[in-house]
Amino acid sequence: MTSTITTDLSREGTSRTLDGPEHLHYHRAGDGPGLLLLHGSGPGVSGWANFGPNVAAFSRAFTVVIPDQPGFGASYVPELTTPYAKTSVAAILRVLDAEGLERVDVVGNSLGGSVAVQLTLEHPDRVGRLVLMGPGGIAPPLLAPQPSEGIKLLVDFCEDPTRERLVSWMRAMVGDQAFLTEERIEQRWATASAPGGVDFVREFYRGAMAFMKSGRPLPGVPVWARLGEITQPTLLTYGRDDRVTPLEGALHPLRNIRNAELHVFPNCGHWAMQEKQNDFERVVLEFLTRGRDT
Repeated sequence: MTSTITTDLSREGTSRTLDGPEHLHYHRAGDGPGLLLLHGSGPGVSGWANFGPNVAAFSRAFTVVIPDQPGFGASYVPELTTPYAKTSVAAILRVLDAEGLERVDVVGNSLGGSVAVQLTLEHPDRVGRLVLMGPGGIAPPLLAPQPSEGIKLLVDFCEDPTRERLVSWMRAMVGDQAFLTEERIEQRWATASAPGGVDFVREFYRGAMAFMKSGRPLPGVPVWARLGEITQPTLLTYGRDDRVTPLEGALHPLRNIRNAELHVFPNCGHWAMQEKQNDFERVVLEFLTRGRDT
């Protein structure tokens, strides 16, 4: 099934659902080559919360698809018995197949960056160009302590979800504190404090923190050792002041992904797509359309 072109670019107008026991919610807008936007993790996170403001710009040139990954937004909550990236990749392929999109460019933020890499490694024929925005979990830190400051504050909030702890976490997510208005805080607090708003994220990070403390190696070949398999043109983007996935995390993938380049946004934290919205859209669109007829 392929959806008709969406002219209503609102949250409601772009909303789609795949029914079933593992129901998936996503947004679709625009026309043209496929562009998949994958959100990060955190309390109250959804595809629209991360990328809603970017839909208008990207949908002028692309068929934009923004899934709520499993456990987030209005999608089903998965069991955490399988590596999350594999669970999410399977869900994403269902959405792409439902929309008739055989091949897409992919933008992945944070957790979405690690899922984008997993999708590219498992199904390289489905991915054209790749944009990784402060990706998490694709390479070991060289100097920065782990977990990072932003992750620690996220875990603190999930274990004791007060508004004060939410604000502390959100302040670590941005470079320019003026960006963090009361309106933005209230919007996130409304979703994060809703019944069940942090349940999945809490369990997700409890598992991640326990594994990190154990010191056990991941089973199989680690993702960082497979980055050389990625042949797709890749744009790494980071906020210079990112306190969740620090800029030094770009060094390993920049060296090892064969066709990678790096753009750093100054005075910017982890949410570049919103904090530096106009610059982010310009840089990403230039990369995605470079050498193509537009």
